[in-house]
Amino acid sequence: MNRIISMGEVRLGLRLIAKQPILSITIILALATGVCLTTIGFTFREELVNGRLPYQAGERFARVYVLSDGGNPVEPNIDQYHAIRDRAASFEHVGAVGVRSFTLARGPNEVESVQGTYLTPRSMAWIEASPMAGRALIAADGEPGAEAVIVIHESMWRNRYGADPAMIGKQLIVGGQPRTVVGIMPQSFRFPSSGELWMPLDELNLAHSITELRMVAVLRPGVSFEAANVEVDALARPLGDKDEAGKVSRVMVRPFTRDSDQANTAASTMVAMLVMVLLVVASNVATLVFARTWARAPELAVRTALGAARTRIVGQLFFETLLLGSIATAIGAAGAFAILQYIKDYMGDIPFWVTLQPTWRIIAFAVFLSLLVSVVAGLFPALKVTRHDLRNSLQAGRGFAAGGFGKIGAVLLVIEIALSVGLLNGAVTLARTFQAYVAEVPALPANQVLTVQLGDIRSDEKRDVIIKAAASIPGVIAAGAGERLPRLYDIPRPTALEPVGDEAAQAAMPAPSVAVGDGYLEAIGARTLAGRLFTASDFIKGAAPVAVVNEPFVQKFLGGRNPIGRRIRIEGAREDGSAEPWREIVGIVPDLGMAVATPSFAGGFYTPVHDEFLYYLAVRTTSDPMKLVPQLRAAVADIDPDLQLNEFATLDNSGREERLVLTGMAVAMTAMGGIALVLSIVGIYALLSFMVTRRTREIGIRIALGARSPQILRSITGGAMMYLAIGGILGSALGLLFLQLRSVLLISIPDADLAMPLTIFMTLAIAGGVACWLPARRALGIRPSEALNAD
Repeated sequence: MNRIISMGEVRLGLRLIAKQPILSITIILALATGVCLTTIGFTFREELVNGRLPYQAGERFARVYVLSDGGNPVEPNIDQYHAIRDRAASFEHVGAVGVRSFTLARGPNEVESVQGTYLTPRSMAWIEASPMAGRALIAADGEPGAEAVIVIHESMWRNRYGADPAMIGKQLIVGGQPRTVVGIMPQSFRFPSSGELWMPLDELNLAHSITELRMVAVLRPGVSFEAANVEVDALARPLGDKDEAGKVSRVMVRPFTRDSDQANTAASTMVAMLVMVLLVVASNVATLVFARTWARAPELAVRTALGAARTRIVGQLFFETLLLGSIATAIGAAGAFAILQYIKDYMGDIPFWVTLQPTWRIIAFAVFLSLLVSVVAGLFPALKVTRHDLRNSLQAGRGFAAGGFGKIGAVLLVIEIALSVGLLNGAVTLARTFQAYVAEVPALPANQVLTVQLGDIRSDEKRDVIIKAAASIPGVIAAGAGERLPRLYDIPRPTALEPVGDEAAQAAMPAPSVAVGDGYLEAIGARTLAGRLFTASDFIKGAAPVAVVNEPFVQKFLGGRNPIGRRIRIEGAREDGSAEPWREIVGIVPDLGMAVATPSFAGGFYTPVHDEFLYYLAVRTTSDPMKLVPQLRAAVADIDPDLQLNEFATLDNSGREERLVLTGMAVAMTAMGGIALVLSIVGIYALLSFMVTRRTREIGIRIALGARSPQILRSITGGAMMYLAIGGILGSALGLLFLQLRSVLLISIPDADLAMPLTIFMTLAIAGGVACWLPARRALGIRPSEALNAD
């Protein structure tokens, strides 16, 4: 049996690859990009969706959520906990954890915040780590009346206490309570998050007033999460607390590493982007390989005439493409490993189970995908070219859109350009959105306001005392609490303007609203353009409902007319079934960043509250706001040593962590879109450059016979420019469709406009024109004598 590929043909393939460096390098880079992005993307997806804890039973660890009727997690009650712990056959272990910040006293009026965990002591036995000193928590630590103990992390022991060898047995004041250190856990120990201390949770009654207390469990071998979910829901739902509407909560079990549905959403978005980029890569490679194969028709015809079998020719072409794919796979995999390591080294606080190490399945899939593209891109052109009578192909080289390549190549090129332009349009749209969340809001005081997220304050009176304590700190101008900080997106609700006199009633329009406490508007630097801000009497229970609107609201609802004295209300009923009240507009303030990403939603209003939970404290000062942090911690610790204070930041940096995540996503998406577009442009250049080389004889003869430069240019670039235009238009339309996803994305998308798609289209046209012009310029310099000597 004869070999399909001989060593001589292998050497020939290597020489032909080296002989066409631009085309070969472009194919390798395109495939390497696909392998790299596939490996990185699916590694992130694996970590987000299918991650596992680094323990022997890591894949069986679960979170047990008690959900309200609206789908929000709520704290389990003691009956639900006991029912699941004692009666659920799906679990080997059931415990509870509460992750939060704690105040750690370092001296008189000196406190700092540390991240720590309350947990049921028996849960610690399931974590495969031994203390480096002392002991871990044991069941007796969770018994009523047990000594108050604490286990600390090695990082805390070294950084805060200088690796004191006598640390075991010492007392720490945590949350205002003395606790004895009984153990030090090694650096590798992390559960349920990257905290620095662990304290026992009373398993009998869970009585520690912990916010966001959650149940954790370990499934029995062979039990699925779906089966466990059915069992615990049936056990715990009848024991759920009823809300005012009489509805009962539900219970859900999910893998421990899948903390929320946002992971699935992010993973799905990433996979969708990867599919688009990979389609661009596949189209790019297929286009180039098809052109390369078709242009070699004369050479293949000679080999056929000399007696070469079709299988040998197809095998030769397939081997060349497979070799290109193998080189690209090695380069792409190496690049993916380097990029993932860089991300891991420079990323901030990430979940402890995230390794960012590609699994063998991901690597195998990326290799398979690359080789599959190589096989399809190599075999299909080879079979198509050799299907014809190659002896009739000994004529001169063909033009860009000539012969069989033109139809298929045109479709591939248009698809490639459309996908890359559409992806880049969508990516830039998100980048503009995320950038708006960090953009400066002129009406807000720059670097003068400290913001902090308050913990669980179950008393309005205690909140008032804390605000007064903050306001009494030297240098503080104003302090107040609000439901939401500026630049943090809130879903607008339908708002109606009450008609006056014979004025026609207008339909309700969407407008965001923010509930605020006394002093909050003054704290964020609000100034009145007309009317007044809220006064203390507006916060008294039973006071007439009022509102302060911003300037965009006046323009949107009243066309700039005076709103003072007019009344507005949110359409729809409250949770208790009562109607929203009409609120009198008493003042106007500038735009303070209510809906920074979408100008049409910027018009909103503020309402005074006193009996609702206000999440954020704002403190305006005459000095550096961050210098207030120690004083504010000490003042709050005097009122409630166990109160959580989280996310200290200046107003212009509030929500920085969330915005960093959004910005990172925007950069990644923009990079993918840009890479796809660059691949398209480089592919066009490589394709035309290669075709000019193959048509050297034809072009030289046409010049010798008197063909003019414009005719030569049209024959070389005309088809490419037409396909650029078609692909660009289709891609721009695809990008505009992205703007219609407001209803499914939990972010504010900018209003549609033509400026951004037009800019990208013009960039494509200019870059594509240059990519076409460079080979065409070289073609015009071909001399007839060079053409006659061409291969």
